[in-house]
Amino acid sequence: MPRALLSAAIVVASALAHPRPVVSQGMADGVWRGWLQQLDEDSIRVSFAVQHSGRHILITLSGRSGVTYDMSGVKLKDDVLTFDWAMGLGSFLYCRLSRRDGRSFEGTCDDRSPGQVGKPVKVWMLMNPPDSVR
Repeated sequence: MPRALLSAAIVVASALAHPRPVVSQGMADGVWRGWLQQLDEDSIRVSFAVQHSGRHILITLSGRSGVTYDMSGVKLKDDVLTFDWAMGLGSFLYCRLSRRDGRSFEGTCDDRSPGQVGKPVKVWMLMNPPDSVR
């Protein structure tokens, strides 16, 4: 087998053995790692399962206690990621995160109505892409 053909075969075999995450609309499929923090509270380590279905982005947030939340209305435009988060107990947050380093997203999720303590809930959020995405 000629050397050039062998090199091409190795590159193809390597790509098949180690597929890269699908990147659509600037977000990679896979498990993103991140943090949540409310004012005057400890930060919480979380993960975000990101998948694409056609032109739609699906995001599921998972916390350490096993609680999961499916985000709705996910949109990514001009490096700004927006979605709605139904937290339960009547709290519906609108999240707006901006790409901060060409890869990660950071921003806040704000409640549009008073929370349980009589004032709107505000949560800071950070999403870091899967390690295999460069």
